[in-house]
Amino acid sequence: MDDEQLNQLALDAQGNPPGSQARQVALTRLINGMIHSGRLIYPSGIGLSPDRYHDYRAEALQSLFYYICRSIDEYDIKLASVMRWANMLLERRFFREVSDQRRRNNKPVVMEPFEERLVSKSQWAIVLGDEKPFLSQLVRECLEDDVDGRFRECCLPKSPEVNFQKLVLRRLDGYQWQEISEEFSIKMSTLSTFYHTSLRRLAPYIETSIRKTHSL
Repeated sequence: MDDEQLNQLALDAQGNPPGSQARQVALTRLINGMIHSGRLIYPSGIGLSPDRYHDYRAEALQSLFYYICRSIDEYDIKLASVMRWANMLLERRFFREVSDQRRRNNKPVVMEPFEERLVSKSQWAIVLGDEKPFLSQLVRECLEDDVDGRFRECCLPKSPEVNFQKLVLRRLDGYQWQEISEEFSIKMSTLSTFYHTSLRRLAPYIETSIRKTHSL
């Protein structure tokens, strides 16, 4: 579905009473449309293992969809498309909540009551109105530009066709490690070791480059 179709589903949901079958149908179609659009972002998860990142994102998506179903009336089409609203929530709120709580507690997240997590439309207006790109977009831009060639030069010793740039971009595109392993005919453990070793070395450079380019 394109933005126009998704936006219309959001409006359809808002136009029907809470708890009604019509609203539930519109919300179900909206959530399914987002999932199958391929445009739900992959928030930056530098420092997380592949398995842990997948786990965090899955839980963040679950919280996101729950929030949308309960808070669709908080969405304002005048501020942004419903897809941008959802991606903003995913990156700047729910993925951070999951990451922060998991890291603090090292155990499954227990979300606080839904009512305590509501955000007013005026607060959304501030966040959505700034039009700042998502961090994942900034990371992708940094990797794709590769001004100094560092990411392309960082290769697997015995498989120079597999470099850090290519590997991270595959992950940002949503490819699972099993798929990448099969694509390059390289063991997942080898890819994972290379990924984490390279990431520890290049993460400060990535952060510095993004801050310098975008004055963050």
